[in-house]
Amino acid sequence: MSASNLHNALLRPPIIQILRAAGFHATRPSVLDTLADLTARYMMILASSATAHAANAHPSDPVPALEDIYQSLQDAGALRPQLREWEEEWAAEEDMRGLEGFLEWFTGPANREIRRIAGFVPSEGDMIDTESLEKEDFLTSLKKKHSKTGEESRYAGTVLGKSAEEHPIVIEGGVPSIQEWGTQVRSRIPYSAESDSSAVSSAPSNLSDVEGMDV
Repeated sequence: MSASNLHNALLRPPIIQILRAAGFHATRPSVLDTLADLTARYMMILASSATAHAANAHPSDPVPALEDIYQSLQDAGALRPQLREWEEEWAAEEDMRGLEGFLEWFTGPANREIRRIAGFVPSEGDMIDTESLEKEDFLTSLKKKHSKTGEESRYAGTVLGKSAEEHPIVIEGGVPSIQEWGTQVRSRIPYSAESDSSAVSSAPSNLSDVEGMDV
């Protein structure tokens, strides 16, 4: 599975949960794939914009901060309505409507319903215990479900796990490593050049004698 296909597959469960929280009970696979592609593009726009703002604001430490993310949300149009900077300066007041609206949605009933569908908020009638207050996300639960040992070792070195330590690649039945194979190939180049030159010089002298040929 390629990286793009894997990322789209990981985006589908959250999108399905959001659609379910919005009241949709069914959808076509093509519609779901389109929404996953739009979501991926939107996330790439946010990430690229935040990275650009971080590189411009503090190039010595280009790790995006809260202000960089805030500006990227403004660039993507997530904070609306919002006055422009010169309009805020003319009114002598910072427009906070967009940010307040975003925070209101984030802490409001719509986002709470999404979290309930995703399993982060207990539904009515559910038994509440200490473990339910800090539930794992769907990806961690899915990884544990498909891992017989429940360990992260099988996902090491993949996008689903931690980065694995680099180790040399051994070629079976040949040289011990790719580096040594490259050394051997480079060492054969002078020999190949000498063999080619000897083949040219071994041609009959009468064929190379232009003066002795009848034109």
